[in-house]
Amino acid sequence: MSSIRRTMALALRVIRQFVRDRRTMALLFVAPLVVMTILNFVLNSSSATITVAFVVPSGQHGASLGSALQSALRDTKDVQTKIITSDQVDSTLKAGDADAAVIFPDDFFTTLATGGQAHVSVRLEGSNPTVATQAKQLASFAIAKASASLLAQFGQRGASATSAPALTLDTSYLYGGSQYTQTDALAPMFIGLFSFFFVFLLACVAFIRERGQGTLERLMVSPLSQTELTLGYVLGLTLFATIQSLVILVFVIYVLQVHYAGSLWLLFAVTFLLTLGGVNLGIFASAYARNEFQVIQFVPLLIVPQALLGGLFFAVKTLPIVLKQLAYVMPLTWANFALQDVMLKGLGIDHIWPDLVFLGGFAVLMVFAAALSLRQERI
Repeated sequence: MSSIRRTMALALRVIRQFVRDRRTMALLFVAPLVVMTILNFVLNSSSATITVAFVVPSGQHGASLGSALQSALRDTKDVQTKIITSDQVDSTLKAGDADAAVIFPDDFFTTLATGGQAHVSVRLEGSNPTVATQAKQLASFAIAKASASLLAQFGQRGASATSAPALTLDTSYLYGGSQYTQTDALAPMFIGLFSFFFVFLLACVAFIRERGQGTLERLMVSPLSQTELTLGYVLGLTLFATIQSLVILVFVIYVLQVHYAGSLWLLFAVTFLLTLGGVNLGIFASAYARNEFQVIQFVPLLIVPQALLGGLFFAVKTLPIVLKQLAYVMPLTWANFALQDVMLKGLGIDHIWPDLVFLGGFAVLMVFAAALSLRQERI
């Protein structure tokens, strides 16, 4: 009986300890609701629409062909079609307005009428291998389904009603290639997420330990100025964050052998700016945590929403308008954009400089926020 009383007394003590910690109670019940609400909106509102563009010969026959191709995909869910000109192919793919372009040559109908082998080109955007495969399959399906109407208008001599025109599909890629896998597509975003997440925890836990050992209090009363104290901590933690980012980058590229098309130094610059912001965000957040348990509670509020909205699981352009605007103020979103553009598309600094500016601005803002939190410690 006494054993039961002792057990119940300990249980009540734990319950009272949790109830008295209002921050823990709020994060315990509010944080899961926030994450589940975001996930609900994302899952119910975002859909990965694949767009296939068609380039058809000019004239009445070309217009009929375009209509037949678009009709072939009209009832397919989450698929859009459009008609463009041959000089718009690459620009349309680069702008993200299409995932594939099917190009019919100007002599297409003449070749069919004479019973020759007609070549049709399929140009894939290619940065996402899964989307590229689906787009290619949709293009092939549209061409095959439109074959019946082609035969009706330009039937080959001796062809049966169910036979298809002699067509050859030539596939090319704007970015990537057939050797790229889904790992290659996701690697840039995982690099950003892991770099940001682990340096955030590093900075938070390091400062909690400094407080617990009384080191921070002793430094507060030392001759060190506020600027010296802030820069000392930032430089020390940034060194380890930089090494960690470099190790992750080297491991992904040289050990896992993930394909990349751009500059390694540019990839490192992006991860460095992201981790610099993550370190100072960790310093700032640590001012509101008194132990490692409270640090972990910040993860659902500061890290998980960025993982959900930053493009890792769902494309940012498919998010609802409110969540899309929220995603554009998160550093991980801009880091993902930059890492994808460099690794998958081989783009340079002339294209990703807005992403670098945002990440640099976030890092500077977090440095000031970290300095402010240290100043409050001193006060």
